[in-house]
Amino acid sequence: AFATYIIAEIEDSMVLIDKHAGHERIIFEKIKNSQNNLDSQLLLYSVDVFLSFEEYDAFIQNKEMLSRLGFSFEAVKAPYIRILGMPVYLDGFAPEEIIPELAKNLLDYKRNPMPEVLDDMYHTIACKAAIKANDKNQIEELKVLALKIYEDENIRYCPHGRPVMIKITKKELEKQFKRIL
Repeated sequence: AFATYIIAEIEDSMVLIDKHAGHERIIFEKIKNSQNNLDSQLLLYSVDVFLSFEEYDAFIQNKEMLSRLGFSFEAVKAPYIRILGMPVYLDGFAPEEIIPELAKNLLDYKRNPMPEVLDDMYHTIACKAAIKANDKNQIEELKVLALKIYEDENIRYCPHGRPVMIKITKKELEKQFKRIL
């Protein structure tokens, strides 16, 4: 519905699923359970990304953690970072979209970056990698997504806290239409 929600009948219920929020939570859980070792994909061409000097320093100081998250980069000339590779989950995204946001996260948690910054990093990666509202998806893809969300009790809220799924039983629906009392 509205190129954003999946409407499905599962068991004795009608289920409404926010496809972006659900997919984002699935990716978030995969990343979180990967032991911070995400596969990196080298870029065909390196990309220089401009940051503030403070963001640049925070990025450089967290090189080891960013490497475990799948980012490959080198310091060029402050405040430019040369991006050589990104996590496989972010295939198709421009480094200019992702890196400034990650650098800001690092700067915000500069005093004590663990574990809050990791969660923010996971959120950012998952949000960018997830299918979006208004994406055109195949029915089979949406069926698999709906079943995965329905069957996994951990996927009830997106990483930002929004609900992923609303479940309405047949009985509740029949009450709404005054078919039963």
